[in-house]
Amino acid sequence: MVSFNPDMKVTSLRIWLILVVLGGSCSSLRAQAQTNSGSADPHSLIAHEIHPKATPSPFPLDTHTGRSESLEFRSPEQMSAADRELADANQTEISRRAGLQGFDLQKDGKGQGSWGYEQAVCPVFPEHIILEYSRNNGPGDVTLFSAVIPRGEGHVRVIPVRRRSYSLFTPASSNALTLNDFNHMVLEGHTGLSPDWLTLGLCYAALAGGHVRAALLAQTPEAEIYPLRAPATLIVSAKGGAEVRFDDATAHTKAMEWTLIFAQNGHLLKVRHTPSQELLERPIPGVPAEIKDAVDEARSK
Repeated sequence: MVSFNPDMKVTSLRIWLILVVLGGSCSSLRAQAQTNSGSADPHSLIAHEIHPKATPSPFPLDTHTGRSESLEFRSPEQMSAADRELADANQTEISRRAGLQGFDLQKDGKGQGSWGYEQAVCPVFPEHIILEYSRNNGPGDVTLFSAVIPRGEGHVRVIPVRRRSYSLFTPASSNALTLNDFNHMVLEGHTGLSPDWLTLGLCYAALAGGHVRAALLAQTPEAEIYPLRAPATLIVSAKGGAEVRFDDATAHTKAMEWTLIFAQNGHLLKVRHTPSQELLERPIPGVPAEIKDAVDEARSK
């Protein structure tokens, strides 16, 4: 017969409880180790693919426009047979609408000069013919207006530009009538706004009576001549809309900057026509090269 001391029972119970606790802790540690081994390193870099939002612009940014710096202007004799026939067929309506604006096409001669017109060939408006009518009574006395003839639906439009060399109270380059006619021409074309933003700007200038030659980046350094003008640019806003800017570099005329502001849907909202600034200083004629070099060196310090 074997008997146990009560103190020995208590000691055995304590040892059993310690083993149970240690066993549970080991199991917990093993489970935690397994969990950590299956997770990513908290100090490693995690790459996420970012999909940038499309820039809301009335002009597609993945297309390239041509380098047409100016429009072609044709006399009536140079016009195509179809365009000349359409212009002749609408002379009565043009005369009537011009008369409502204060331009009398019937009053030729008698010291008032004779009316003539030329066509502004505008490829971004294939459904319209743009004609510029003028009467020259001598230096400082030129009258000018534009007429737009639709090839299909729509009606003839007349846009006043100058009366006896005086501009309108609100110049044709920026007034509401020119903007409204431009937007209606886009709608009547049924193809939306052309992606060729520079030619659109040149066509707007033609509506306002201008023969504009836009300044462009030179193809070669040898082609750069003074004065250097800002090249034509398209500025797209992240909030939608766009601005078309170009400098008029037509010879023997005051250099002007055109800015056309479009909404996101292609609607022309506003036009600014302001004097442009030269990008570079003009070289001073007659200054010896060594003096110019000394001046440049002093400026650099």
